[in-house]
Amino acid sequence: MLKRMFTLLAMSASAMFAQSPIVNEILNNYSLINAGSVAQGAIFIVKGINLSDQTTGLQEVPLQTTLQGVQIAISVSGITTLAPMYYVLPQQLAGILPSSTPLGTGTLVVRNNGKNSLAVPITVVRSAFGMLTVSGTGTGSARVQDASQNYQELISSRSTKPGNFLVFYGSGVGAVNSDETVTQIPSDLTAIPTTVTIGGKNAQVFYRGRTLFPGLDQINVQVPTLDAATYGCTVPVVITTGGVQSNITTIPVAQTGSTCPTPSGTGSGPVPSATQQEITQWSAAGSFTTGSIALGRTTLYAVADVLPGVTASTTISKTDAFGGSFSRVSGSELGRYLRGEGASAYTPAVGSCVVYPGLLADQLPPLTVAALDAGASIVSTGPGGARTATRSGVAYAAPNTGTFLSSGRYAISGAGGPGVGAFSGSFDASAEFTVTNPEDFKQINRDSGVTVRWVGGDATVPVLITGTSVPVTALGTLGTPVNFACSANAADGRFTVPGNILTQLPATSSFAGAGFTLPLRGAFTVTSAGKGVRITAPGVDYLTANNAWTWTVTTDYR
Repeated sequence: MLKRMFTLLAMSASAMFAQSPIVNEILNNYSLINAGSVAQGAIFIVKGINLSDQTTGLQEVPLQTTLQGVQIAISVSGITTLAPMYYVLPQQLAGILPSSTPLGTGTLVVRNNGKNSLAVPITVVRSAFGMLTVSGTGTGSARVQDASQNYQELISSRSTKPGNFLVFYGSGVGAVNSDETVTQIPSDLTAIPTTVTIGGKNAQVFYRGRTLFPGLDQINVQVPTLDAATYGCTVPVVITTGGVQSNITTIPVAQTGSTCPTPSGTGSGPVPSATQQEITQWSAAGSFTTGSIALGRTTLYAVADVLPGVTASTTISKTDAFGGSFSRVSGSELGRYLRGEGASAYTPAVGSCVVYPGLLADQLPPLTVAALDAGASIVSTGPGGARTATRSGVAYAAPNTGTFLSSGRYAISGAGGPGVGAFSGSFDASAEFTVTNPEDFKQINRDSGVTVRWVGGDATVPVLITGTSVPVTALGTLGTPVNFACSANAADGRFTVPGNILTQLPATSSFAGAGFTLPLRGAFTVTSAGKGVRITAPGVDYLTANNAWTWTVTTDYR
């Protein structure tokens, strides 16, 4: 009887706790980047459980700070403000971070009809713009109006051109001094340093500030003249306000407007390019066969945190790999795929960096991808001898037999199978690439930035530097990762990832248990690839072979 009573009490307590609001994530409404910070005056969303007992539509002005009994309270430096609310859902709320909220680190609490969530940390910053995208996911095509074309929205068949004036929408430019619950009087926030790059070129900014709608901002720019090879349907756009970079988006740009040009290449494919004629042909056919063969070495510095106060141990390993895959891609949206519009992340221009949320969904409608059978195995023969990669499911992989990769010529061959004919070719693997200061990445002070140094590799192919950090939610589950990517001139031998990029990643979170806390380390990776080549194979439209050298350190982002 006593045991049953304790069981009922435990169940009752659990049910009561389950009804309280639980906050998991705080995100900019448009970028959906979770770096733990929100700009004064920005529209933001709170994700979680039991945030509201009701569901509302989007509210019109005047906005209320209490909606269906729900409030979002932000406390910084002893001052508490309430967010004007745009809507409430049981698992998501949207509101405006009041411009009067002090800058700095504080807490956020959701109040749902007398039940309060635990206080979760929030950092209020001066500016952090998030761009509106067509998909609503914070990535892919920006939702942009061309003021030089009667404010029509940009699409691939109606691209913009140099000299045209564009209007970008989003939120987070900065604070205003007006009542944020009513219709706004547009004002240019000239005190907020703002830069916009389109295709790596600076665009002149004419306005950055509020629209008529509370919290909604617009940034007006003039399209610069781009390098000839940059024009296309997915020209990258990066907006930086107050030193904080926005989410990555793209727009279609043609030298003369009208339909955007299809770039040479296959979007997310390797360095060797397809021709414009090939891409047009594959798009018209609605089907495309592709394959990739790769050799690579990964040098891993795996840092293991054992106990607090005990120096973390580091295991260094080198693993070489050889493998490949072959597939057929088809569907009505194949043309967009071949133009790179389905890429979930974008490689920045050389010398620059970008930040983007992880776990990104493909921005295209579903395409059909089917594996092709190229026979039982494929073979590479190089300075270290021959390696055989056998077919396992949809891919080919060689067994891990130690290190064998070195610079030099590699012959690639396959006997062929039902989907791919017999083929052979060769390519030159780039010189071994070495990161000379990997110890510097075990613990990174995000505010200070970090410099990477290297020797070797192919001096003509940019070095890619990436990193990721994963937050832990109030429920103890993993939140949305945030990633950065930088492209560096390989010949420079060094590159500094700036603090204003790293601070957009969440600080390393921790798991607590058994009386101690251990960090959930992120990753810091440096990759140098070779030039690669295209190989002719019966049944495959686009087959490439290449090599890469990768260095990865498990990182504590402070």
